[in-house]
Amino acid sequence: MDSYRITYLLQRYLDDRLTPEEQVELDHILQQDGRAEQMRQVLGTLISQEQDLQEYQEADWDPLFQKIQMQTKAIRPVRYLVRARLIAAAALVLLSIAVWLLVDNRNTGKSLAAVPIPQKQSLTHDLAPGSNKATLTLADNTTIDLDAAKEGVVGQQGNAQLIKDKNGRLSYQPAGEKTSAAPMAYNLLTTPRGGQYQLVLPDGSKVWLNAASRLKYPTSFAGKERVVELQGEAYFEIARNPSMPFKVSLMGQPSAQVEVLGTHFNVKAYADEPAIQTTLLEGAVKVHQGAGSALLQPGQQARWSSSTNIKVLTADLEETIAWKNGLFKFNEATIEDVMRQLSRWYDVDIVYVNGIPGDLFRGEMYRSVNVSKVLKILEASGVHFTVEGKKILVKN
Repeated sequence: MDSYRITYLLQRYLDDRLTPEEQVELDHILQQDGRAEQMRQVLGTLISQEQDLQEYQEADWDPLFQKIQMQTKAIRPVRYLVRARLIAAAALVLLSIAVWLLVDNRNTGKSLAAVPIPQKQSLTHDLAPGSNKATLTLADNTTIDLDAAKEGVVGQQGNAQLIKDKNGRLSYQPAGEKTSAAPMAYNLLTTPRGGQYQLVLPDGSKVWLNAASRLKYPTSFAGKERVVELQGEAYFEIARNPSMPFKVSLMGQPSAQVEVLGTHFNVKAYADEPAIQTTLLEGAVKVHQGAGSALLQPGQQARWSSSTNIKVLTADLEETIAWKNGLFKFNEATIEDVMRQLSRWYDVDIVYVNGIPGDLFRGEMYRSVNVSKVLKILEASGVHFTVEGKKILVKN
């Protein structure tokens, strides 16, 4: 089939004028091997001709591509290269629906290539993605709305000035000579659902705090160790100081602690997750849980819960820190795994109308898109979604 026919069908799709027969024809084309590059070229041409999509021309797109593997029982895995930037452009959403997500369906075994493209439909409600927002609680219980605060000094704690820089990051900078007589004071940084924030601790360590998380830390470090408390998820890059080890305690779990022997690691400790995860990217960390402990090497993940001992697994590092890099990334994730992330990022509750679907998902996309874009892609698996106010209804 020549590119003229493909162009015609895609333009009809963008104009929402596909007939049922043309929809079947387009589905068939997308299932054929070797069509991905041709589709991308045609979509690029169409996008360049759309006045309201010109800001997404290829020269401006992020140079991010992804390899998507779709498996069936009959054929070997097929890899596709597709654009991950799905911001607002209906043409990109179309291509993504064809080749982006589904790995397998436990109940039917069908691959995404066998799933027809959903007809375009508008959602009654849509939800914007999360953004940089957090509340800072000072030692005297005064609170500061950081996303509303202006750039510059937002407060002072002991010998440290609290600075919000031009990128919206909070840092603690010395404001005078340190005095040992000052009592230890603590601050609490809290992100809501739909929020995230970056922080530079008094020792220069960097922290990225994910949505629905809390980090408690001293306004200056003193003594033999540096200890912070976490609830939720955070990525750490720790400033080296062998004479003062860094430790992460988990709020509400006094027997659980991450002892930092290296630098870069991620801790995921949400109450609604089935397990706590500590993943090491660089250096070394030692995880403690009750009487048990485990020493991690780069590329490893420790996983445990209140009813299980620590297990050390090989980690998918890209998936682990995707949130920090502005992405959703799933590697054979269940629908529950996916929806927990959406719930936190879009500040929405999840309701399973008639049971929990058994699909597994693999793929990635930017977190900067509205929830309707994510849900439209997920619907290629045969699962359906309805947004009602601050709820997402999941239907088999």
